[in-house]
Amino acid sequence: MNVPGWNPASGRAGLSLTVLLSLALVGCGGETEQAQSADAPAAAQTPPAAPNPEQDLFDLRELGVDEGSVMTSAIGVIDFSDFGCIYCANFHVTDYPALYDEFVVTGDVLWKYVPISIGNFPNGDLAGISGICADILNRAEGFAQMRDHLFEQRDEWLQAPAAEAPALFISYARTLGLDEAAFTACLEGDQASGRLERNNEMARQVGVTATPTFIVQGSPVRGAPPLADFQNALRNLVAQSRGQAAPEGENAPGA
Repeated sequence: MNVPGWNPASGRAGLSLTVLLSLALVGCGGETEQAQSADAPAAAQTPPAAPNPEQDLFDLRELGVDEGSVMTSAIGVIDFSDFGCIYCANFHVTDYPALYDEFVVTGDVLWKYVPISIGNFPNGDLAGISGICADILNRAEGFAQMRDHLFEQRDEWLQAPAAEAPALFISYARTLGLDEAAFTACLEGDQASGRLERNNEMARQVGVTATPTFIVQGSPVRGAPPLADFQNALRNLVAQSRGQAAPEGENAPGA
């Protein structure tokens, strides 16, 4: 896979936060801002500080969950998402299925979903850990099922008292057919929580302050773009990466 700023052979990526696709939209505020209510639009954002050159490279192999094929993908998308964020939920319910069918299933795009919990949502850490535990127990398929379930049940776990939340997430694992004892041990252990914290740290290093944030070919896109814009941008980037002409009638991203 030929991805500028992302070397899949080493699993390391260098990101330039000064190069942006022209797709700036709203998202859920992160921990550097006042926590957002479940459905409130994000307030005006302060641009993140310029990245420290010493922190430009990070190892992607142990972070996030891959959907797609490293062997066939022309480009990569890194998706920083918080299960408590309504914009993340809307994107993954309404738009991601179309992107998945067109780009991920076909082998054109490697989609790396990185669950984070920077929005200070109630029970947000446990939600992120639950997604990671599903990946640990049943790889990407288990994660995808838990991700969808967490977004579907978002209102329920956001409103759950903290003392009752662990049992609620365990019930989700049971519903999805995951090993309940193994999931409980994972939820209470250090492996998944450690992965979540590393995800959060990577998000901080690259300047993520709102979700969803996408890194597309090394360029940050803050907030979910309209589906048609996202599709056109990915079509152009895939064509460019494969040395093909841009799809007829579509402009290059950022033009």
